[in-house]
Amino acid sequence: MAIIKHSKAKKKDTNLVTTENNFLSKAEDYQVDIDPDLKELSLDDLAVRYEEIDRQSHLLKGKILLEARSRFESDKEFGRWIATQTLCLGSGTQKTRNRLMHLADFFTNDRDMQGISITAAYEISSPSNSEIAEKVYKEVREKNLSVKEVKELIADNSGNKIGTDKKVDTKKESMNDLCVEDKLAIKIVDKIMKGKTTGFKRDVLQKALKYLNNKK
Repeated sequence: MAIIKHSKAKKKDTNLVTTENNFLSKAEDYQVDIDPDLKELSLDDLAVRYEEIDRQSHLLKGKILLEARSRFESDKEFGRWIATQTLCLGSGTQKTRNRLMHLADFFTNDRDMQGISITAAYEISSPSNSEIAEKVYKEVREKNLSVKEVKELIADNSGNKIGTDKKVDTKKESMNDLCVEDKLAIKIVDKIMKGKTTGFKRDVLQKALKYLNNKK
């Protein structure tokens, strides 16, 4: 993260020189951190290292773009500057740059990506999920859930925002009209497996049916 701090240096020549010298003086240590003796790592360690570096590279690029954007009064000016820089090649389209900045804006020092894939992190940090992002983040952190499971969790939480009260009331009113089997099914899904993703519930029910079939 040292690069981010150095990118905040003032534009004055003296400060730029100082920043460059400070960065170069730490370059050797930084290289040691990101370039270990890979032959000493197991296959599992190699996979973990690859994922860690991939996540951090996305996050770092997002932070750099956020810092650059803060120095312009409008997105239009920022876009014009981007077009003159070689970094626009690495950052791709405006949509890609926005995703990187949203990622960096959400995953701050208070929120790491432990156990969260980069694709899932993009889903969580999307502006469309801003109202539920914090809740979803707390539920998926360190869980190593698949992207599909994270999307289902987002969908489940999004469905609880609008119109939920009316739907719940309607269900309560119609419960008396249901048979015992229906009531038990609802109890299993809504109470026993409360808080689980839709995918998890389906898997449990499918395995339950398979278990019953094998007992015959």
